[in-house]
Amino acid sequence: MIRALLLAILLTPLVCHGQHIVGVETQGPGARDRILSVAAGLIGTTEATGRNDGRRIDAILASVGLEGSGAPYCAAFNRWVYDAANLRAVGPRSALASKWVQAPTWTIARGGIPPLPGDTWGIWFASKNRVAHTGIVRSWGKTVVVTIEANTSPDAVPGSAADRNGDGVWSKRRLIRQIYASRNWLD
Repeated sequence: MIRALLLAILLTPLVCHGQHIVGVETQGPGARDRILSVAAGLIGTTEATGRNDGRRIDAILASVGLEGSGAPYCAAFNRWVYDAANLRAVGPRSALASKWVQAPTWTIARGGIPPLPGDTWGIWFASKNRVAHTGIVRSWGKTVVVTIEANTSPDAVPGSAADRNGDGVWSKRRLIRQIYASRNWLD
């Protein structure tokens, strides 16, 4: 019994801000705060050479098995944040942005449950014919959503190439009408 407990603790590394946390995965009331705390701790992280690279970016990409690939990392950022917030089994383990809004709980077309802090969202890009950028809701207002997102640039024109393939992790203000869908993974 004790051996099994020790093995479970040792084989379940939980990381938050670089520190290991001993505990069990929980979606309890603190989950949203943990997501926002972890995500906010990465604001200002930038790529080393502007090619989806660098020590922290590679760690983010590693959360979906793409370390060192130079792949777009907005969806990998969501995964890394949820992992570090002790929510390893919550949400998809995918680098595809559209997976983070599959079975949405809110869409611009149909409405639904208003997104909460820590939920994920996606933007539809007509040029890709799919959701091609995602991030985390920081706050949701009547017309504006404040986000924390990766692989974007702080001053990029919405819908531009730099908007979905930028230089780092930033908090941004977006018009809600730009958001295609959102997903609540916690409730």
